[in-house]
Amino acid sequence: MLNRDKTILIVDDSKLNIQVLSDILKEKSYRISLARSGRMALEFVNMKKPDLILLDIMMPEIDGFEVCSRLKADPETKNIPIIFISGLDKSKDIVKGLKAGAVDYIVKPFQKEVVLARVNTHLKLSETQRKLEKTNNELKELLKEVEYLSFHDEMTGLYNRRYFENELKRLASSRRLPITLMVADLDKLKLINDNYGHKMGDQYIKGAAEVLKESSRNEDIVARIGGDEFAIILPETGFEAADKIYQRLKFNLKKYNQQQELVVELRLSLGFAVKTKNEQNLDQIFKKADKIMYNNKRKKKYYE
Repeated sequence: MLNRDKTILIVDDSKLNIQVLSDILKEKSYRISLARSGRMALEFVNMKKPDLILLDIMMPEIDGFEVCSRLKADPETKNIPIIFISGLDKSKDIVKGLKAGAVDYIVKPFQKEVVLARVNTHLKLSETQRKLEKTNNELKELLKEVEYLSFHDEMTGLYNRRYFENELKRLASSRRLPITLMVADLDKLKLINDNYGHKMGDQYIKGAAEVLKESSRNEDIVARIGGDEFAIILPETGFEAADKIYQRLKFNLKKYNQQQELVVELRLSLGFAVKTKNEQNLDQIFKKADKIMYNNKRKKKYYE
């Protein structure tokens, strides 16, 4: 930390106090800014944020307590360390200042070693606090990213199999019925990979994910559970509502094929099953939906 990179604002209506403090601080190459009143101090801080403020208590118009309270109430200035300037016999003022948010105080007459020690200490503490906050924010973002990656498929952005299975376990004992499970399988992915390459195959997987997501509701859980396999949990959804989503999915699939220039049409085999009773097992409902999907796939003439 270079002292010349740190700006200290001295707020005092006494020319003598300002001169003495400025001379002390300039010895250590701090950048000095001056304000002769509380109003001027607030105007300065509004334009430029100093690294530390030396604030006199007794000033005309707006006293030091009010200045401190206003700065601490503003999210943009609340972390600027404020050191009050006080007389030796102003212990009540010192306590009041600390309660207002000041980090320390310096008494008059000023002792150079005390002024420099306290200024240096609180600048270092402030710098350390900023670094810790930055590190904490970076860690929070990293944890969010790790959590996202642990429950999402990297290629499509959909939920992954782990999250899907966790949700099945969570909903296994739910009494908020019905629950529909829908299964979708991308047709002819092997043919596309073999003839046009895996990058092309990846585009088809992403296209399938886009159609499935577009066709679902906000409360639905859309997951990629395998290479070319997808599943959707439709909470509190019966057969009729599920069939509407099923039909919407087929319509959106047709629209997608019309809008895209594809080497082969994007096709999905679909199936769904509904849990309507508490005693029914969600794993069995999933197997039933998967079997229906597989039977639909077998019926297609182009199935391989």
